[in-house]
Amino acid sequence: MNAEAPLLALRVSRAETLARRLEAEILGGLEPGSRIGTKEDLRRRYGVAVATVTETLRLLEQRGLVEARPGRGGGIFVARPATRVALTHLQLGFRTGSASYEDCLEVREALEPLVCRDAALYHRADDIRALREIVKRMRGHVDDPAGYFKLNWALHRRIAALCRNQPLRNIYLTLLDYLEASLDRAEYGAFEGEASVALHEELVAAIDTGPGKRLDRALARHRPLVRP
Repeated sequence: MNAEAPLLALRVSRAETLARRLEAEILGGLEPGSRIGTKEDLRRRYGVAVATVTETLRLLEQRGLVEARPGRGGGIFVARPATRVALTHLQLGFRTGSASYEDCLEVREALEPLVCRDAALYHRADDIRALREIVKRMRGHVDDPAGYFKLNWALHRRIAALCRNQPLRNIYLTLLDYLEASLDRAEYGAFEGEASVALHEELVAAIDTGPGKRLDRALARHRPLVRP
């Protein structure tokens, strides 16, 4: 057996752990274009090896979450929406104009229960606090559909960050990016902000409770209330 194999597995495990930590921070509210730091900054901040940082950034770049910028003032930045949407097209095989909002929404709705049940299994107390804080901010935008749905996407990205199934999480997140990019063409005539925020408050409470009937009921009632 190759003596380096266990070391490689350990390195990848540490890289994935750090990637998930940074992913949660990014999805928890870091603005696109925000500077995260340099590789050396990350190495010092988290006390890991250079190889671990390199592998972590590779994972995050594959997920469309960060981008590296060379030169003076460069470093690692939170990826802009255009970068993530371009990755969506690459990963899901979209051609320009080939995927409708409704098609993507249908797939997202099918994946939602799987993502939320994983979140219900693996969340921690600080995760629930972060989710409740986003919902609280959503309540302040019940009469502002555009602002409300920007926070809505942030909430679901934060929920997805708790999902341990990496392929599921990545596909779900790329669908969210594609849907959010369509919001400039959205119609909000039937938007009911108070009802929507109440549904999301219950969804977060159900995730905190864990898998079971309460979560099933919350998922059954949860439906996107916007169409392009």
